[in-house]
Amino acid sequence: MIDILLTNDDGYQAIGFYPLLKELSKKFNVTAVAPDSKKSWQGKSITCYHELEVKKVKLEEFEIFAVNGTPADCVQIGIYDLCLKRPKFVVSGINIGLNAGHGRLFSSGTAGAGIEAAIDGVKALAASLHLTHDHDDKIDFFNRDFYYVYENAAKITAKLVEVAINMQLNDDVDLISVNVPFEATLETGFEVTSVARDKYGKLFQRNGNFFKHVGDVPNTKNFPEGTDLNALDKGIISVTPISLDLTSEKSKSDLRKAIEKEW
Repeated sequence: MIDILLTNDDGYQAIGFYPLLKELSKKFNVTAVAPDSKKSWQGKSITCYHELEVKKVKLEEFEIFAVNGTPADCVQIGIYDLCLKRPKFVVSGINIGLNAGHGRLFSSGTAGAGIEAAIDGVKALAASLHLTHDHDDKIDFFNRDFYYVYENAAKITAKLVEVAINMQLNDDVDLISVNVPFEATLETGFEVTSVARDKYGKLFQRNGNFFKHVGDVPNTKNFPEGTDLNALDKGIISVTPISLDLTSEKSKSDLRKAIEKEW
């Protein structure tokens, strides 16, 4: 069986983690390494100013590793210290809420874990479930009685992991970002998308000299066809191939000429 590493950013007790672990374990040899508590909005931050502790814990029928660090920490420690051999693939998720659009993709601990894997040369997939405030009011995201909420998303994610591994992704694909509509099943349509250029708007509420994060459920309306947020607005699964090549090739020549002229 192919070896893969599984992590997330909401902590191993989040209800999106176990259903995915269970589905992936049917076809892969899975090493699960996840934060011991919620680590959302951490991006790919790495801990460097205090020691990290790894503990073996039980998650239903599985024995997994819990780390008091970030999702990217989990990937680093997982690849180099906990996996018996270097994993073929890294899977991150399933996140509580979407990670579509530039803003959330760059801030997401779920995507950050996948980016950390890709930096180290391991292809990755980051999966998220689109939720609204209505879902927040009805679901306890840390109560195992709600595992069923993520069962279809876990099946979809596991299928896409299998597809990605079997097709041997091109060198220019480092990470696949998957965003699953709440009601989606394996019969739901999908679209291979681009990342929408969105913005948060105001993220913090001020109280004197104190500021509290109050980010709202992201808007999916009025984004261009072919983008991840537009796909979610249509109720279909968004699958986005991400490259870590951040260089603007189109501008290199113009920028060089401008600098040479003015230097």
